[in-house]
Amino acid sequence: MSLVLKAVYRIANKSEVCFIQGKQIGNDLTKGFVFNDFEKQKAFGISPDEFKSGALDEVVENLTFQSNHKTKLESTSKDDYDFGFTIVQNEIKHAKISKAVLSRIIVLEKKIDALKLFRDLIQNYPNSHIFLTETPEGNLWIGATPETLIENDGDNIKTMSLAGTKKDLETNWGDKEYNEQKIVTNSIVSELFQLGIDPVIGDLETVKAGVVYHLRNLITFKAHLSLYQIADVLHPTPAISGSPKAQALSTIKISENHKREYYCGFGGPVNLNNETHLFVNLRCAEISSNQVALFVGGGLTKDSVLEKEWEECDRKAESLLRFIK
Repeated sequence: MSLVLKAVYRIANKSEVCFIQGKQIGNDLTKGFVFNDFEKQKAFGISPDEFKSGALDEVVENLTFQSNHKTKLESTSKDDYDFGFTIVQNEIKHAKISKAVLSRIIVLEKKIDALKLFRDLIQNYPNSHIFLTETPEGNLWIGATPETLIENDGDNIKTMSLAGTKKDLETNWGDKEYNEQKIVTNSIVSELFQLGIDPVIGDLETVKAGVVYHLRNLITFKAHLSLYQIADVLHPTPAISGSPKAQALSTIKISENHKREYYCGFGGPVNLNNETHLFVNLRCAEISSNQVALFVGGGLTKDSVLEKEWEECDRKAESLLRFIK
């Protein structure tokens, strides 16, 4: 008997909230909701056996999302983060990589109301993709992510390069952030070129994402490939892995002492309401019956400073923590 799963979500800058429930299917679905982990080892899809969209209260009324599964996750210690930071900087110093994303986990020992948190995120972050989904493992994943991996926009297909972080508009962007953004943009464009795609790069802009700000270039193009095929090539983008990608992924494996799970994976609706919107799973958390585990990270380059990177992770975590504490 197939496992039945459900999810609720709202695409960035849209008003309607969507609910989907159905059998668990493979991640190569042609229609439904897809959710991929970072390493592409346990991706899954939800078939649209039941689907509805509308106002928040109307859609989530009478819904329940809860996990009966216990976890024993631990927060990343400062010493472990320092160790990972040193490894990344050493790889950069020896010209093996120009950037790698180092992540950490912040674990709270508490049980929370996932739907209430979903409501809070919907009401406070109109420019983010908001999602709450059940997983085959029995836990919930929730997030308010600023990053679109790929989506259709009329006749065009759209992705973005998103990097660099600052805490407020008054702070000036520095060389570290501009360099990081350039690495991400160039890498995405290069991968699209290899697919025979000639993209148009939009102007560099500053965008608000939860409680922080990022640099962003919108990238648009036309292609005969399916959006999911393109997403599979782009993922993981250098915004969540690094550059060069293969070397950065190898560096991450020895720099982090935790599994990223669905953090930095991607998900979203595929051909629902004739639209596909795949987002990168950032500013997200795993919810079990006894813990809430927030996953956060940041891009390290030659100009990175340990304390500033640690504090940047704390600021990013506040996007969810402010509603959980």
